[in-house]
Amino acid sequence: MTPPRFGAAATFVALLLAVPAAAQMPDPRIMSGQIIPSPELPTGTVTVRVIRQTIMNVAPGIDVALHGAGDVRHATTGPEGRAEFSGLPAGARVHAVAVVDGERLQSIEFDVPAAGGVRTMLAAGVGVGQMVNGGPAPSAAAPAGPVASAPPATPGQLAFANDTRFAVEFQDDTLAVFYLLDIVNPSSGAVALSQPLVIDLPAEASGAGLLEGGSPLATVKGRRVTIAGTLPSGVTTVPVAYRIESWGGTWSLSQTFPLPIVDVALVVQKVGGMRLSSPSAPTVRDTQLQGAAFIMGTGASVPTGTPLQLTLSGLPHRSRMPVYVTLAIAGGLAAWGVWMAMSQSATSAAAQAARRRELERRRDRGLAALAALERRHVARALQEDDYIEERRSLVEDLERVYSELDDRGGLPGGGQGLAA
Repeated sequence: MTPPRFGAAATFVALLLAVPAAAQMPDPRIMSGQIIPSPELPTGTVTVRVIRQTIMNVAPGIDVALHGAGDVRHATTGPEGRAEFSGLPAGARVHAVAVVDGERLQSIEFDVPAAGGVRTMLAAGVGVGQMVNGGPAPSAAAPAGPVASAPPATPGQLAFANDTRFAVEFQDDTLAVFYLLDIVNPSSGAVALSQPLVIDLPAEASGAGLLEGGSPLATVKGRRVTIAGTLPSGVTTVPVAYRIESWGGTWSLSQTFPLPIVDVALVVQKVGGMRLSSPSAPTVRDTQLQGAAFIMGTGASVPTGTPLQLTLSGLPHRSRMPVYVTLAIAGGLAAWGVWMAMSQSATSAAAQAARRRELERRRDRGLAALAALERRHVARALQEDDYIEERRSLVEDLERVYSELDDRGGLPGGGQGLAA
């Protein structure tokens, strides 16, 4: 089976990416102080991430000041190096300031958007700030301290970060699930994996595969994703997709990963009153993209070995009636075939063959009509009362056909009305 197509949810995820995926690590000197519109954030929210030299080297416990929205606001960076300001008035022209190791860092000035929020990052030790004592800022080409001679790369430095996202959408009466994984190696050296990174997909996953553009270091066999070999410095992209063929009103995912996930982001195509809940992404909000409804969930990091968890409730689930009807009819046909093989009919072989073709055509038409009706019902393309009435008529017709076959022995002595 081929993996699911990367459809509407993929377009939505692309709009949410904080940094475009690249063959190498983004340059903090270019990113520092720039802004990224983030529609997944609550309206009036600005987040400021503070790092030292590299994307992965976050700086917790740093005071960040936001100027321009009335009195100066202050927030302290948390374990992920991020400070958050909420409830900002739309249109306010603001900028963020932080002092890290004696270096003053400042973002550009920007307007708080009327919808969604803004993300920015401040990078210390890359030559973009000013020393508060009047001295020169650290050189980006030759950063001070231990960064000047980075230690050899180790697997412990790796993480799923950068543009890592998880998406779910509906495709051809299935749930299509996407793991858009960016393995980030923040060091300047490659990492030779002593053992492969393995991701075992859920037991109900089918049709798993890599999407176009994935790293050749990754392979998918059955429900197992394996990343082996030597990971270069920067970003290794592993986009995985699979299908869920059957579900009820609720579907849950609990997926363990071999590396920590930095900044969880979930995006789910919303149908009807569907809801998303996740201990891994406690901040959940509805949003729109080109007239389509989506649910966005965000959260902090997930450590290695701790499962990423989410539950979708209120799902539109497919009726199993076509399956049950098909199985029942298949059983009836099997019994009919046995009877036909054993019976001694007085009717000529030619007449029997002609009658059987008539019955099979009527059966095929009835089954096709019933299957088409169920698809229209799942897609909500007709009223419930119309669906009930049309289904009742089709099922009654099929019951008459097979009841007559059973009562009359299939061909001889009955079934005169089946060819009508």
